[in-house]
Amino acid sequence: MRYYLTKQNTERYGNSSYLIIPPLGCPDIFPGQSCPTCPPCPCTPGLLETEIFQYTAISDGIKNTYTNTDAVVQFSTSGILDPNTASIINLFINGILQPPNLYAVQPGVLILSDVPIQGVPLILQFIKITTS
Repeated sequence: MRYYLTKQNTERYGNSSYLIIPPLGCPDIFPGQSCPTCPPCPCTPGLLETEIFQYTAISDGIKNTYTNTDAVVQFSTSGILDPNTASIINLFINGILQPPNLYAVQPGVLILSDVPIQGVPLILQFIKITTS
């Protein structure tokens, strides 16, 4: 969703402030605002909730398949989840977001198309988006 900033000048105090204005139309993630085109708005699902999970491993420079047993427990909040339960999956290799055609995710398994350099962190992020 795109927001617009408008500058408001306050001549009395000589400083400026900014007002954030959400765009018009459905759906709107702010449940208190009504939809101007179709009140009451049936297309507004309510407030969106997210859960974020992270699997982290360190490349050994030899293999391209990683499992839950390869996780670095200090930096992981979960194992490798079932991709059908996540709304968005992101893979970062050495901090760089990877395109989805370079890896495959199955429950408990991450398969990379290439072998990363030894010592490089692999961060697999799972984002679940639900409506309240």
